[in-house]
Amino acid sequence: MALSLVAALSRVADAQYGRSYGGYAPTYAPPPCQAVTPGPFQGAARGAAGGALFGAIGGNAGRGAAIGAAVGGIAGAARRGAARSSGACY
Repeated sequence: MALSLVAALSRVADAQYGRSYGGYAPTYAPPPCQAVTPGPFQGAARGAAGGALFGAIGGNAGRGAAIGAAVGGIAGAARRGAARSSGACY
């Protein structure tokens, strides 16, 4: 009786935690980089919005937006390159 209970519990645990018969966890390919990091245009748009805000506080919103867009675009491209080189995406 006790042995059959232990066997039943181990089957339930295998089903719940997804242990495969080979004993190894399944491996998956990394996602595409568009799914992991925002693109340079999204970074530029975010940077322009933040730069315009800080530029408006400083007195020149247009110049702040331009600087923010440049910095945001470069940061987005660098972020995607770092994720690709580390193997987080392809």
